[in-house]
Formats: sequence, C-alpha cells, structure tokens
Amino acid sequence: MPPESEVSDGVSQFRFSPGSNTAHLVRWREWGAPAFEEAVRANKPVAVFITAFWCAVCQRLDETTLSTEEVQLLLNAYFVPIRVEESRRPDVDLRYAQQGWPTIAFLTPHGEPILSVNALEPDQLISLLVRLVDAHQQDGAECAEPASPETPDAPRQPRMRALSPSTVDDVLQLLDGLADPRDGGFGGPHKYFHVDALAFYLHKGRLRHVDLTLRTLIDRAIYDPSDGGFFRYSSKSDWNEPHREKLLIDQANLLQVYLDTLQLTYNVDFESTAERLIAYLEHTLRLPNSPFLAGCQDFLRHPQSEGWTPLIDPLVYCDANAHAALAYFRAWRVLGREDCRERALEVVDALWRILRDETDGVHHYFDGATAHVPGLLVDSVALGSALLEAYASIGDENYLEHASLLASDIRRVHFNPDGGFYDIGRRGPAALRRPLTELTQNAAAAMFFLRLSELGKDARPRDAAEWALLGYGGRLDVYGAYAASFGHALDLYLAA
Repeated sequence: MPPESEVSDGVSQFRFSPGSNTAHLVRWREWGAPAFEEAVRANKPVAVFITAFWCAVCQRLDETTLSTEEVQLLLNAYFVPIRVEESRRPDVDLRYAQQGWPTIAFLTPHGEPILSVNALEPDQLISLLVRLVDAHQQDGAECAEPASPETPDAPRQPRMRALSPSTVDDVLQLLDGLADPRDGGFGGPHKYFHVDALAFYLHKGRLRHVDLTLRTLIDRAIYDPSDGGFFRYSSKSDWNEPHREKLLIDQANLLQVYLDTLQLTYNVDFESTAERLIAYLEHTLRLPNSPFLAGCQDFLRHPQSEGWTPLIDPLVYCDANAHAALAYFRAWRVLGREDCRERALEVVDALWRILRDETDGVHHYFDGATAHVPGLLVDSVALGSALLEAYASIGDENYLEHASLLASDIRRVHFNPDGGFYDIGRRGPAALRRPLTELTQNAAAAMFFLRLSELGKDARPRDAAEWALLGYGGRLDVYGAYAASFGHALDLYLAA
C-alpha cells in the first residue's frame, strides 16, 4: 500500500445524500456472503438498494422515503437491507439494476429474485414492505434452498459463422438506423454519448456523422463552457436538458474521440475542446496528493436559489482511470504534449502498484486505504490496454510483461468454455452464483488481445481475441448502439 500522502482520505462504508436525512438509521449490510448467511439464519427476505453517488433521485430517496421512521422499522425488523453503489459494484448492478437508479431488488433469504422496483414514495414502499412480509410469513417454502443454484446453461457450440464481414455490416446498419441526422448521436429521446459508436464510425470512414455529433455537443447545454467538462446525458434528444453529473470515464472517452477526429478534420474547435477537457481532468478531477483522478463530479442545487454546489466522488476506479491514461497517451500523440504522456505513465504505474495484487488480481476501486472488489473482467482489460499504450510510448518491456500477465489471468480466470470470457472471476451470493458473458466487455477484451498480439508479435492473443468474440449470442437488436464495440472489435479481428 502507498503512503497516505499519495492518496485521498478513505471513504466511509456507506454514503448517503449530502442533504438532510436519516437513512443511516437503516441497519445496512454490505453486499456479500455474510449478509445472505444472516438472512438464511433469521429467515428474512433481502432488500438490495442499488444507488449511484451522483443520482439525484437516490438522494431524494434518502431524504424522504428512507428517512421515514416506519420504513426504517420495517426494514430493520423484517428484512436484511443491503446497500450497493453501482460504481463500486458494477457486477451487482449489471444483474439487478432496472431502468436506472435507484433500484430496489427484493430477494428470498437464499437470494432468489422476488421483484424489483425503482424509487417509491414512503407510503408506497411501506405498503409493499408489508405485503412482502405477509407473503413471506405465509409461504414456508420461500425459505427453502434452491435445488441447483449454480446449474449451468446447456453447452452450445461457439458461433464461428457469426465472425464474418456480414456481421460487421449488420452492426453498421443497426447504427445507421439509430443515427440522428439533425442533432447527432444515436437513439433517443434520452441521449447518451455512445462513444464506442462514434469510434466505430471513425474506423469505418463515416466522418460526417461524427463531425456533426462533436460539433453539436460543444454547442449545446450538455457541455459546460465554464470548465470544459461534459454532463452525463440529456433527457432530450437535442442535448439541451442535461443531467448535471460529470463522470470521469465519459470525459476520458470523449477526449479520445475528439483527438481522433481532430487528426482527420483539423478542426480548431475540436483542438480547443480537447485542451479544455485535459484542463478539466487535471484541475477538477485530479485528486489532491495523488496520481489518480476522481470518479465523478456531481452538482447539488441550493434549496433556496438557482445555484449549484460541486461535489467530488474521491474513490479511485480502476477502469475509469485506465481510460483516462489512454486519453492522455492519445493527447501526447496528437497534440504533442509530453506532460500528458508523463501523466499517463504516472496513472498506469500507480494502478499497477496499488490496485493489482499477485494473489487476487486487479481490484475495481481504491478508497484511499484499501483496494476493493477483485476479479472483474472490465478492470483487467482496461488496465491491460493502458499498459500496452505505455509500452508503445516508451518501449519499456516491463509494461508489455505486465499486460501479458493480465492476459494470462483473463484466459485462466474468466474463460467461458462455450465462448467468450465471464465478467467475474469469482462467484458470490444470489445472482453472482452465475457469471455472465457480456457483449461489450468481451468486445473490449478482444481489442486488448489484438493489440497485445500486434505489439508482442505473438499469435496466442489473437486466438484469445477470437474466443472473446465467440461470446456473441447471435442478436444485435437488443444491444442498440452498444453493439458498436462488438462490430469494431470484429472488424479489427478480420483485418488482423
């Protein structure tokens, strides 16, 4: 562990709305085996509250519903309440979150799903809690242990025929149907950046729509001209109704797309935007006395005015910081900024030193004192990709060796015998009994393996890239614009 001067102060186990509330009076448990063991011993259903640090609706739930005495009494007496932040536990969030945050998932003592809801007013949640308690007490079978909680799906043959140019064309056709010719971007009415789709369009030479999107973004309310950062998404398709949180991973990925497009268009506005994004990362999200960048910046509205107070999430997330390092390397190449390469190397070195452990592998986040949640595919892939760019930038073989070690860990720990790589390297309670083969994570893994094969002159990573792509289940429409990363990775694989 690093000396305290290198990191921010530790963060408490549970975080609540910064506004006035008593949500802490619920006797919250962390997600993990002890909470579910307690639920079985006490024969109580489990209530999993999934929140987000920056989520205004989550903050309101703390200030109203979860600060209601009757809600607190019911949860404490008849349930095992678990509180989870989506950014700390993306594995749990992937399995339970529905239509945004907060999500409240009710489970049997053994972790089987009962039902899920989003934010509820106090009277609504009280009524639901009472009904669930009555149903649980009347149904003795509810507490029976499931017969085969880890029974795998029937084996399937990996779909080799899907790894063809026609699938790449299918992804492009899907994106073309989602592309907004007036305001840029993809889909709606809620508008997200879909940076992977923009990157794929650039890769395929479809510069016009990318150029339209990037020019539109900096002209609309989704962009904050006061400090250069982008808000997370817009509730309207014209980008003019932003939700005010700014996530590190969004700034990093947008920076890469602006830089890549700048190389093709030489648009002075894109260069200015890239420079301002770098300044935002360094001046606003850079943690004090630390090489790392904070997870996000949120804004709280003053109750009696139209003003906003900024709030920083000081946790260090491995994947987001690795993406920031990749963006800094790109800034060095495109803008010639040596300071950005030095910052990128600083971040990569610290991630390897602090968040990677020889026994447990890469951890997901660091709270200033301890690294938490090892074994997520997304972190190993992101850190591995940043290590490869570090090697490409200065030629230090140590970076290539570290990336190769992570590649070996992925093949060993995350391997799915039916094709692809699992999102988790270790199983847990409830829905974590079954690992998932997630399309976008496997697309990123395929790109990592292809880059490793290119830089390391070794054919084995290309085989691993093929295996990652074989996790594709044969349907694109369910992914919408998120299918772009798979199309991009597949096109790179076919060209390798």
